[in-house]
Amino acid sequence: MEIGAKMGFLPGDIEEKMAPYVRYIMDLLLKLHEIRPANRIFQDPQADTLKLNSKRFIIQPIAFIRGMNLENCIVIVDEMQNLSRGETRALLTRMGENVKCFCLGDTRQVDNPYLNESNNGLNWVVKKLKGYRNYAHMVLKGEKSRGPITDIVLKSKL
Repeated sequence: MEIGAKMGFLPGDIEEKMAPYVRYIMDLLLKLHEIRPANRIFQDPQADTLKLNSKRFIIQPIAFIRGMNLENCIVIVDEMQNLSRGETRALLTRMGENVKCFCLGDTRQVDNPYLNESNNGLNWVVKKLKGYRNYAHMVLKGEKSRGPITDIVLKSKL
């Protein structure tokens, strides 16, 4: 049974269905690769079309984590402000031994119609885990975001 939002019935495997949602990750990796080669995360770093090395870097939809046990890895949860408490709990309870988990997001940029700035997964984690050993969080403050239009939208609370 899938957790949270369903992947849908479009043709294709998980990787093909996820491609539009993770394009920004690939764009960032390619940008970073141009600055400093990230040879170990790509199958063939010299190829015209770079493919991720699945032994080093996996992009996994939260919908299919039920039953998983993540061990000896680094987990990056991006856009966590768009996860519900249930999805967040389901994800974080899969963390096994020797896992470092980084939860990223901006509570001012909630896109989920059922969540808001105060009732999202990221905000919930900060409230519930504050004070526990092996937990820390940072809040980055500043006026700058993606660009001037984003700045206006955030300031106006559109």
